[in-house]
Amino acid sequence: MEQSFELPVTYRGQELLLPGRLVSFTYSYKLYITVEGEEWVFERDDYGEFRVMTEHTSVPHKKIDPDLVSAIIEVLEKLSS
Repeated sequence: MEQSFELPVTYRGQELLLPGRLVSFTYSYKLYITVEGEEWVFERDDYGEFRVMTEHTSVPHKKIDPDLVSAIIEVLEKLSS
């Protein structure tokens, strides 16, 4: 099952509205959030914390900004509590 959504994230003083989709499986779910044209996959780890599973981008030498990942996870945590 899949559900589309928009995730409001404040990052470096800017309000971002990131498109995403929630995909549920038998006993879990993953969040696919599009950031700068890349789809990042967020899921909960064994301790119940969110983690991003995307390790690379399609643009060579472009790194994922850990501050942006943290901002997204912060919003996901607030929404899930």
